[in-house]
Amino acid sequence: MIKLKFSNLSRSSIYILILFSQIIFSQESSLIFNRLNLSVFNPAFTGIEGSAVNLNTRAQWIGLEDAPLTNYLIVHFPEKKNASIGLSIQNDRVFVENKTLLTFDYSYRLQLSDNSNISLGIKAGGMFFNVDTNNIPRIFTVPNQSVSSLGNYFSPILGVGLSFISKNIFLGVSTPGLLNKIGFNKNKDWELTSRDYTYLHLSGGFKFNLSEKFMLKPSAIYRSMPRGPNLINSILEIDYSDRFSLGSIYTNNNTIGAFFKLKSKKGFQIGYGYEFLTGNDRYQISNSTHELMLRLELKKKVQENSN
Repeated sequence: MIKLKFSNLSRSSIYILILFSQIIFSQESSLIFNRLNLSVFNPAFTGIEGSAVNLNTRAQWIGLEDAPLTNYLIVHFPEKKNASIGLSIQNDRVFVENKTLLTFDYSYRLQLSDNSNISLGIKAGGMFFNVDTNNIPRIFTVPNQSVSSLGNYFSPILGVGLSFISKNIFLGVSTPGLLNKIGFNKNKDWELTSRDYTYLHLSGGFKFNLSEKFMLKPSAIYRSMPRGPNLINSILEIDYSDRFSLGSIYTNNNTIGAFFKLKSKKGFQIGYGYEFLTGNDRYQISNSTHELMLRLELKKKVQENSN
């Protein structure tokens, strides 16, 4: 969120900054393939299924100019002495905003029994933020120092998480962003601060066999953010022999969708998801959202608690 204290600013500057802060809030969304990307929000899930590489791209509101586009690269390295390390690279683009997050994830596993464990995780890195001020709509063409100051900045990232994993259940709680002050700029006429708010992220799911080959995998995610909308994301997935799955997704922000996943015997997965708005929101934005997931499992854990 961008906050401005001013003594001499034009109305156009104020309008632009208000619009910009609304865009940042609206961009915060949830992945369809959350179950394979839990470490993005909770570092305690790093390496829970062994070493793997995930690629994920999410294009919101296809056909709408400057709509949000998010890309993820997630790498889980092999576990050593109950410790797992991961790398996450995330790029978000929407309107004039372009930000890239680079974080390293670390988790340490404490074995509770043969089929259950808890993990403690920490996420550390940084966010590189850029605003293309040349493409901001303006009423007047005269130079405006308050607008040009929105350019570039860097912010450190620090997050912590806790997870519980058993043969059929996973639970997690995390705060992905403990350092919430991002940028600062001021002069005698105005003061500009940019801030992300720390939020609580809860996740959980379970699985049970419907038959010898069919398995049901429901899961849910809850996110509570100050000064922003709370998000509830529920997923229902049916898996066939760990090779093919179909699922549906519902969120409390008037979004529903569906997805499928295919998995080869060598551990390669591909998935596609589709979302659209419901209720009154569908009249404002009728464009749909598409998501593509690619995953390569490099090495499975010997004792697997796959969820």
